[in-house]
Parts: sequence; structure tokens; C-alpha cells
Amino acid sequence: MFDYHIHTTYSPDSHTTMREAAVQALRAGLDEIAFTDHVEWMPGDGATGYFRPVAYLDELERLRRAYAGRLSLLAAMEMGSPHRFPAEAERLAAAHPWDYILGSAHWVPRSDGSLARSWHREGFDEGLEAAYAAYFREVVALAEGGTYDCLAHFDLVRRNSWVLFGLVMPLEPYWESIEAALRAVIERGKGLEINTSALRRGLPTPLPAPEILRRYRELGGEIVTVGSDAHRVADVGADIRTGMRYAAEAGFRYVARFRRRRPVEWLSTDHL
Repeated sequence: MFDYHIHTTYSPDSHTTMREAAVQALRAGLDEIAFTDHVEWMPGDGATGYFRPVAYLDELERLRRAYAGRLSLLAAMEMGSPHRFPAEAERLAAAHPWDYILGSAHWVPRSDGSLARSWHREGFDEGLEAAYAAYFREVVALAEGGTYDCLAHFDLVRRNSWVLFGLVMPLEPYWESIEAALRAVIERGKGLEINTSALRRGLPTPLPAPEILRRYRELGGEIVTVGSDAHRVADVGADIRTGMRYAAEAGFRYVARFRRRRPVEWLSTDHL
């Protein structure tokens, strides 16, 4: 069992150390985890300039030696808006031996051209419909032009609107953008993350929504991973088995295991 979305003290919004996450991963029965700490370049984002890749990789290597034979630890990142900062994203991706990179759309454009944090009320100050439309257009741009191996929490706007307002909008009005993003992911040989954090926020299924995940499979999508998006120790490994069952229900017989930014092995969902 793998958890491919975990944040540590190398992200500004987590107080979990790498070692604490590793200990909890073993308690949760995991075999492999990825420390996907935030990398941002957007002015005004609290994560911008926070990530220290050399220190991160040094600590990761020490833990790999300590947990050899018990737990595999991946060198990973969650890049925010890499399509808006292509040179910076490519430079960082090429600078170190990363195993796995998530790409995320955390900021969305307003009608005046400014950008808003999608996880704050400011991201919805032009209305929920406009926020959903802007978010999915941003996901298309990310899918088509960003640096990533899998797209994280594809429909994060649903989780955000639920947490902020207790509302989730129907997806039909945004389906053209959703399908364009899925096609771009497939054409580029990339994948989707099944993000289980929505379950801890009161939504009935992980992200993406079932109809999105099924459509990705229908279009020929093959690469999926599962991640808890843990920012707290207790959430490491949360609902990973549920996420794998969710993949199986959408038609995926396997979830992917990554090394050096490529799927290298497939974990069967048949036994779930």
C-alpha cells in the first residue's frame, strides 16, 4: 500500500517531520510513501521560497538508510502552478533525482486578470459558477503545459467550495474544460492522483469525482496513484485502501508505482 501525497515540515502548512510520517506510515501498514512538499513561485503564496530541496534530500537520504528494507521513501514535490512558471519548474525538476512530481492548480484567475487563492473565499468572490469555470480552465492550462507526473486533486474546487460554503456545484457546465484537461493528461503520458482528503472533509468520495475518473478511464487513461494529502501525522495513510477500491470501481485494475518520474510497477486492485 502506497501513500503518494504527504506533507512535512518542508511545507509551511505542516508540522509533521519526515521521521514522524515514516513511523505513522509503518503503523498504517504502508510499504511506500512520497514526501510531496509544496513548491510555489506565486507572489503572495506562503509556500513561495519556503522549500529547501538540498536539506530535504539530505534528510530523505538519512531516513532511507534508517528504514531500508521496511519502507520505501520517494523524493517528490507538489508543484503549484508550474505552467505559470515553466522555466523555474523545469530547472528544479532537472536539478535533482526526483521520483515523482504532482502538479496542482492552487491559484485561479479573476475576470480582471488578477489571481486569487482557490482555497480562500477570495477565490469565489465572483460567484461559485465563475470560480468553478476559472478553476477548470486553469487545470486545462496546467494539464497542457505544466511540469508534473500526475495532476493532484483534479477537481480541488469542489472540496474548497464544500469546506467554505457547504456547496458542491454540478460538473456539467464545465465538462468541456474537464475533458480537455483529461485528454491532455493522456496525450502527454501523465496520470491522475486519487486524493482521499475529501473524505476527511465530509465529501462522499475522493477527488476527482466519480464521473471524472470514469471518463479518464474511458478516454484511455491508465496512470493513477493514491494519496492522502496528509498535513498531520494522524492522516498519513488515511483512506488509502478506500482510494484503491475507488480506482477499481472506475475500471482501473492497477495503481502506479513511480521511480525517477516514471511508472515502474503496478499494484493490482483486484484483491480489494
